[in-house]
Formats: sequence, C-alpha cells, structure tokens
Amino acid sequence: MRAKRSLLLVLEFIVLSVVLTWLWVVWAHDAYSAFFLRLAEPLLGLLGVTEVAESPAQKRFVNYVPFFVLMVITPGLSLRRRIGGLLVGFSLIFLCHVGLVAVEFLAYTKHRPTSDPFSTVFPAAMFTDAFPFILWAIIANRLVRDVLSRAFQGGASSASS
Repeated sequence: MRAKRSLLLVLEFIVLSVVLTWLWVVWAHDAYSAFFLRLAEPLLGLLGVTEVAESPAQKRFVNYVPFFVLMVITPGLSLRRRIGGLLVGFSLIFLCHVGLVAVEFLAYTKHRPTSDPFSTVFPAAMFTDAFPFILWAIIANRLVRDVLSRAFQGGASSASS
C-alpha cells in the first residue's frame, strides 16, 4: 500500500511538473520577468546593479515550479502550513532571484570579487537551484523526518539480517 502511494506521489509530481513547466516556458516566464524587473529594480539598485539585461540567471527563475508542486502534493501538510509556506517560500525564492541577478551582474563588472566570473556565479546559481527544495524540506520537516526515519530503519534492519 505504501509503495502504491509513493508511486502515485511520484506520478503526480512528474505530471504537474511537466504541465507547469510547459506553462512557465510558454507564458509565465515572460510575465514573471516583467514583474521581477519592476519589483526588483530598487533592491538591485541597492546592491549596485545598474542595469538588468536578459541573462542566463533569469532562465533559472523556473524553480518556482518544483517548489509549488512539492507544496501542493505533500501529504500531511495543513492548509495553513501549505498556504503560509507558499507565500513565504515565493517571497524567499524571489529574494534568491534578486541575489542571483546581482551576483551575475557584479561578477562581470570591474567590482567583481575574483578574476573568474564563473567561480562567482556558479555557487550562487547552485544555491538558487537548490533553495526551493531546501525550503520545502524545512516546511515539510515532519514528512521528511518520517521518510528518512523509515528509510534508515529499513536499511538498518536489512543490514542486521
């Protein structure tokens, strides 16, 4: 029964992710980019960013999709925790996007911290990519704890047999 439920969750995750990613690529990316530029401009200005052009960093903005899907399909989350997690999560992901765009801009200016822009941008991009999953794991900590506990108990009992 547990395996069937797990398979169903994986299928839900895949189907929702594919559909929402397609919607993101077709429509939402451009809408979010316009929204982002308007809302982030004052914050980016405070960080020393003088212009924001189309950039590789903006392609990473799709990371809202897996976070949203995980928050929607995670079993056992109360409605309050689910909605609160989405609101707080979206805000924090937005701030990650601001940070990534600022790091990317500054990495290619005379103010860059190293002579190699890639070594500056890569860690920021990886953090931005991983952040939605880390955030989900914090919000869904009970589920994550239970799953990990079962996995390690199952592995321990198999090893002792």
